[in-house]
Amino acid sequence: MKQIIYLLTFLIFFGCKHSKTETTSVSDILTLSDTDTITKDNNINVQQKSTVVNQSDEAYLSQYLSGFEKATLFNLRDKITADFDGDGNIDKVLYKKESGTSGIIFIHGKTNEQIRIGFGKPIAHLTEFDWVDYWGLVEDRVTSETTFTKDGDVLGSKVVNLQNPSIALGKEEVGGGLLTFLNGKYVWIHQTD
Repeated sequence: MKQIIYLLTFLIFFGCKHSKTETTSVSDILTLSDTDTITKDNNINVQQKSTVVNQSDEAYLSQYLSGFEKATLFNLRDKITADFDGDGNIDKVLYKKESGTSGIIFIHGKTNEQIRIGFGKPIAHLTEFDWVDYWGLVEDRVTSETTFTKDGDVLGSKVVNLQNPSIALGKEEVGGGLLTFLNGKYVWIHQTD
């Protein structure tokens, strides 16, 4: 009986390793590239194309995105598209490092206007985004924001209603937050792990 179990285990492992799609259990939505998707039904379908995430990265990424109902992870080199400013037109956003600075560039689809965030200019307590090691699209309509005292100590959190899709930015074991368009401007919503 043990030999049959070993044989079946070997065949399943060998068959999964050589198929075009692998399935592994995870609890949230992530998109690793155009065809690498982890879906809400707890299955990872990784079609061998460009980005392959190792097992420890999957756990970390699902931990960060576990607070969101609908989120998609992107490679930092990828552009992300959605209607970020709520005008009914698809906008683009890019993560960019240039001339010793770093930031996020929103390009509005209707006007082609570029909104540069970071690059040495403050938004909340940030001036640079060189610390970011992952980013993604969040389409939730509600999130929580970490609040602080004037001395910088964590005070608690508050609920924030989101009007449009947002960009999640984060760093492993540090946390991150969302860039979102609220009340006519882009704002930073700080979140911790």
